[in-house]
Amino acid sequence: MKRLTLVTPLLAFLVIGCSSPAVKRQVVEVKAEPGQVRAQPIPLVPTHEKIDPRAFHFFVNATLYEQMGNPLLAAINYKKSLEFFPESYEIRFSLAKNLYRMEKYEDALVALAEISPVDTSVQELRAGLYQAMGAEDSACISFLELVKLNHNDSRAYSYLASFYRKHGNLDSTVWAYENLVRLKPDHSRLWSELARLQAEKGDYDAAKKSFWSSIEVAKSPHNILPYIGLEELYQAMQQPDSALIVLNMALEVEPDNVLAHRGLRGLYVSMDSLGLALPHAIKEVELAPLNRSAARRLGVLYYWLDSLQQADSIFSYLVESGDQHPANHSFLGRIALRNDELERACKQFAIVTQLADSVHTSWLDLGYVYRLMGEPDKEIETYRSGLSHMRDDQNRLRLLFALGVVYEQHGRIEESIAIFEELIAKDPDFDPALNYLGYMLADRGEQLEYAKELIQQAVSISPDNAAYLDSYGWVSYRLGNYDQALVYLKKAVSLDNDSVVFDHLGDVYKAVGDTEQARTWWQKALEMDPDNERIKEKLGL
Repeated sequence: MKRLTLVTPLLAFLVIGCSSPAVKRQVVEVKAEPGQVRAQPIPLVPTHEKIDPRAFHFFVNATLYEQMGNPLLAAINYKKSLEFFPESYEIRFSLAKNLYRMEKYEDALVALAEISPVDTSVQELRAGLYQAMGAEDSACISFLELVKLNHNDSRAYSYLASFYRKHGNLDSTVWAYENLVRLKPDHSRLWSELARLQAEKGDYDAAKKSFWSSIEVAKSPHNILPYIGLEELYQAMQQPDSALIVLNMALEVEPDNVLAHRGLRGLYVSMDSLGLALPHAIKEVELAPLNRSAARRLGVLYYWLDSLQQADSIFSYLVESGDQHPANHSFLGRIALRNDELERACKQFAIVTQLADSVHTSWLDLGYVYRLMGEPDKEIETYRSGLSHMRDDQNRLRLLFALGVVYEQHGRIEESIAIFEELIAKDPDFDPALNYLGYMLADRGEQLEYAKELIQQAVSISPDNAAYLDSYGWVSYRLGNYDQALVYLKKAVSLDNDSVVFDHLGDVYKAVGDTEQARTWWQKALEMDPDNERIKEKLGL
């Protein structure tokens, strides 16, 4: 292998220099003899004093090695050159660059530290070194210093945007993105990112402007996300009509955009326009046939629209395809209930209790089917089993409530009272339990003052609950306070049409001697409950 002949100090006469730290650059062409490597233009520092030829020799060698892709030998020669020309910006900066290429980041930083004053090239390299080292805070400081020197450095703003977003500094992240869109106003994605940050900050007006800027930059199928972002923004601002407009605009740009159809489906559902939501739900499934969540949403929509056969087919298909989401079986159970298929409903709800054993509604649904099937023991056992799986206190209270109700309905009064007392002890403000126990005692004529206290507490928690007002009117009637009973029962009937409340109001009117009003309200109660023999007896029928 031939040995490389390097440029000798004989060329030093081409350069003169001094020790001034100020840097200017000059191109020197080095001619090579036959068999030598021809050097590319070499930047040097012209000064008033003569440069040590040894510095020049090593500098030229370093430059050649750098151009040959050998940063190690380049760095060695730059270091030797610095020994003879330590104040040279060009040599020191070149050394730092080659150390960076060799991933000797600490050494590169040391080399840069000797350069003063710092210009944009030095600051950019320093920031890059810290970034490569993973020294995020130092990199952030360096990039901030860089944008002070050059406020148009997009790489610096990009790093700062990522840094501030990672560390949750929303205001600074917005600032970085504002500078990015200033430098790249035709970049639609940057406008969209800025808009989302502004929306997160709560600056909805600025976010709207940024989303619209993104759309103006690129009205194309590849830029649908700003439309979706605007829709979400209008929703947050409670402007559903504007959200509908912008999603329909998105469909004009890309008619088969699944996100736009999904958004329109959700919007129409939230507006209770289920018929308008349906075609978008169907389209969403067509565009994303493997998306089981989309299929499930379509099934739910069919169920709400009373298209039980279509809903049944979708949920059955999902189950057969291996999708074991509890909602599939839950809706199949509900469909079976509405078709009076109690055995099938029971089977589906039992599966739900296995797939979602800590969800109280799955156990309540199964217990309800057993009630319809006339199997109270299985209903009770279902609630008891569910209690052993509850991990949330509120869900446990709801199952305890159901257990107390079924005990009362089947004449197990002492057990029912014990359950409700346990419930109230666990949560003194659980108003359904307060009302149920109070009414149960009042209806039986037992512990009336205690019953009144319980119901009064329930009414204070939910003063416009017609059932609670009825209970308070009824316990007042039991205590002989007919005027108070009339006040609460009249308020109850103004809030709800219920045969029990009508019946109670008729009883109170009879107690105060107003037989005509009593018969009027009993008649209303019978119209709503025509098979009620007790009311018929009151009317003499």
